[in-house]
Amino acid sequence: MKTAINDVKIFDGTKTLEGRWSVLFDEMGILEVGEGHYTAELVIDGKGRTLTPGLIDGHVHMGASLSMSPNRDEGDKIKCGAIIADQARTAWRYGITTLCNCGTASDADIYVSELIREGIIEGPTIIACGRVLSITGGHGWSMSVACDSEFETLKAAREQIRLNADFVKLMATGGMGTKNSIPNVPQLTEGQMRAASEAANEVGKFTRAHATGLEGAKRAIRAGVRIIDHVQMDEETAEMMEEAGAYYCPTIVTRYNILHTEDPRYQYMRQKADPGDLDRKKKALMLCREHGIPVIAGTDAGPSDMVLIGPSLWTELKIYQEFGLSSEEALRAATYDAARALRIDDVTGSIAAGKRADLALFEGDPTEDVERVDTLAMTFQGGVLQYKV
Repeated sequence: MKTAINDVKIFDGTKTLEGRWSVLFDEMGILEVGEGHYTAELVIDGKGRTLTPGLIDGHVHMGASLSMSPNRDEGDKIKCGAIIADQARTAWRYGITTLCNCGTASDADIYVSELIREGIIEGPTIIACGRVLSITGGHGWSMSVACDSEFETLKAAREQIRLNADFVKLMATGGMGTKNSIPNVPQLTEGQMRAASEAANEVGKFTRAHATGLEGAKRAIRAGVRIIDHVQMDEETAEMMEEAGAYYCPTIVTRYNILHTEDPRYQYMRQKADPGDLDRKKKALMLCREHGIPVIAGTDAGPSDMVLIGPSLWTELKIYQEFGLSSEEALRAATYDAARALRIDDVTGSIAAGKRADLALFEGDPTEDVERVDTLAMTFQGGVLQYKV
């Protein structure tokens, strides 16, 4: 069915277009973008509204509440898949049309992603990695393939690729969410991560690394990892990322919530956190701007109800603006730059003829103030209206 949104303000993924525009699209993609009015089976008045590409949460852990249980069994793959499918669909309520899942036991995210791509179930696009790669007993061990040598890491990376993972996730350091894990301490070696990166690159895939500490991040950068998650970078790390062409995913909302939670279930995380972490995250964003390092909006949401999939992305974008990015820079991190990092910019992340019609329509104007993402009116996935207020 052809749909037209007429006389609307457009943020195309990189910039706000001057004037008022109209977009014509169907299930095959965006057909036309122009300044005239289009006729279609469904015509939407865009006056006073703003249209953006569908938002991308570049770092979630759907199904992780079950994945992180040490007592799960093989039957939990079905349960985990059901949880992932349900969590994914709730994303439409927040304008999200793509989720990058960064670790789930039983590789359930890969299977759900395939079901969505094949049209068997409905849901946003899922970029999936299945199980993560970590050292024995390392961060995320309950949803990992244990790797203690370069050969084991190479084999594990190839196995995830065989299962049709879109990328390989590496645990370069300890982390907050794994009990008895020490954040910032290096875990996988540079050689291990290089083996995985080379295996991924050979078949057109990529790697990304959980790296809260500087040394782990530097190892990952030198090893050719494409996306660095979490690190509170310094000048040297920023220079290395700039030279390597790496992307940065800050996941600030999770650290913010950890530092402010009163829930007794999460006090073990709060005890690991430093109030200065948020200042260092702010500095990291400014270093990215200074060095031209693309920022990918991501939340680390999913393992607990402390950081929920959907609303957490809105909070993440608001924090970016609070920490010094413009509203357009924040939106770009959740659209075009995220799509580039995930290698899906040929189909989504921007508004242009030929792209998939993943779109978010807002009553307000998040290009002027990203706080206005909470005025979401409609979400289109592949040209189909999936959510309307």
